[in-house]
Amino acid sequence: MDSDAGAVYKRRRGSEPTVRINQTMLRRHGWSSTSVVESLPDEIVELILTRLALKCLLRFKCVSKKWKSTVESLRFKEAQLRQSQQSGDPDFLYVTEHNDDDDDDEVRIIPVLGSSSMIRTVKFPSIPNTNVCYGSCDGLICLFSHHTPNMVANPATRWHQNFPLSRVQQLLSNMCITESAWDTPNPQLGFGKDKFTGTYKPVWLCNSAEFGRRLDNTTTTTCEVFDFNTNAWRYLVPASPYRILDDHKPVYFDGSLYWLTECAKVLSFDLHTETFQVICQAPFSHIPEPQQVDMCILDNSLCLSQRNWPTQVIWSLLLHSNNTSWKEICTIDLTKTFSLPEELPCFPLPVALPVALLEKKTKLLFGPALMQPMVIHDLHTKSYHKVLSPVGLFGYPVCHFDSLFSLSPN
Repeated sequence: MDSDAGAVYKRRRGSEPTVRINQTMLRRHGWSSTSVVESLPDEIVELILTRLALKCLLRFKCVSKKWKSTVESLRFKEAQLRQSQQSGDPDFLYVTEHNDDDDDDEVRIIPVLGSSSMIRTVKFPSIPNTNVCYGSCDGLICLFSHHTPNMVANPATRWHQNFPLSRVQQLLSNMCITESAWDTPNPQLGFGKDKFTGTYKPVWLCNSAEFGRRLDNTTTTTCEVFDFNTNAWRYLVPASPYRILDDHKPVYFDGSLYWLTECAKVLSFDLHTETFQVICQAPFSHIPEPQQVDMCILDNSLCLSQRNWPTQVIWSLLLHSNNTSWKEICTIDLTKTFSLPEELPCFPLPVALPVALLEKKTKLLFGPALMQPMVIHDLHTKSYHKVLSPVGLFGYPVCHFDSLFSLSPN
């Protein structure tokens, strides 16, 4: 490269080549680094910017109105997210409620595993009894409880926005006061995106009978969908004709939310058409205990996991043009991977929660549950090592890619 161009290429071992601007050379020719970059074609500038860390991108918004407009455009946000997803394994965050005598109550999002240069421990206003929707959608996570307004947040940019309680949440809050916690339903909020319009939608689906006369118990289930444009919840009729395992988190994948029904069917909710559909039978015929099964996303596929001590089997759903089928991914020996806490020798063994396949599908990450650590299990050597011990913490693992997204359409 001609030195008069004022830039030096530099390659780090195992990384992409980067460009270091020679400021002295540029000044000698009456140039600035900004003028050099702005002289490049727009598509080249955008390609360079998508490869930068979010911290740099947020600073570059101050360089010029043109760069600010570029970074805030939907096209650029989508390109940056694709680049983040293609760069390797996601980051893994641990979402937990924190309180002590010195600090106000707060939600903390703690980085556990990954290479993100943007996320450290992030603090948001407290949501008592914090829960979090399964996974993330475009880098956004959704927090909720039964008692206080919900929140959508981007841990990488620190952006967040609250939205109000649904009718179902208000009923649950009242039931917690008047009834035993063991008698109160525990439905889980779903969060995803209409992939045709780009609209984000929180969705409640619960079994109506558990609420008695508080809901229309002539229907099998009750569904509420939130509209960020009107800032209001609305009932959706008809809802699912099948009862669901409503204390399991619905899983978002490719424009739809998924639940497992009590009769072991996979139920989908298309976020664009807002219709329910049973897409297939689970790879097992019945569900003896709800806590023995889990639904998750592994390797960009919808998966089901069933525990039958001392093993746990994980299947991946294969979607064909006219039918569906299940493929077994692996069988885990739980006696070698998980052990009971010494303090609770008589407590039932907690479930193992599959979170992600890592390092070209050679390792499986399990999230913490009931005082169990987060561990990585090597599928070849059958060994495992601890990533996080949630001592004194109760929270939820979330797969996450850095993004610039918020609820704003631009």
